[in-house]
Amino acid sequence: MTKADLVDQVYEAIGPGITKKDCKAVVDGFLNAVKQAMVDERRIELRGFGTFDVQYRDGRTARNPRTGEPVEVPPRAVPVWKASRLLRDRVEEASDYPEEDPEEG
Repeated sequence: MTKADLVDQVYEAIGPGITKKDCKAVVDGFLNAVKQAMVDERRIELRGFGTFDVQYRDGRTARNPRTGEPVEVPPRAVPVWKASRLLRDRVEEASDYPEEDPEEG
């Protein structure tokens, strides 16, 4: 799903009374608010959906896969998202993932 698809779905969900241009502004405003909150290192919790947060990774020594030489990776902040239990349960219920055949092992 793209941002344009998201705008279309929100537009259809709201119904008459709002233009698609206004709906795009609402979606953009929401996404910008989430981005700015993460830049400000604030946690965003949307009940029933999930949590956006910033985690800190320690610096470490990695290896260049081509040469095998050690490379220092500096510490950094990374954005993360964790789905709520409610969302995970709904996805699992709606999933048509095939169950494993016990004979195939």
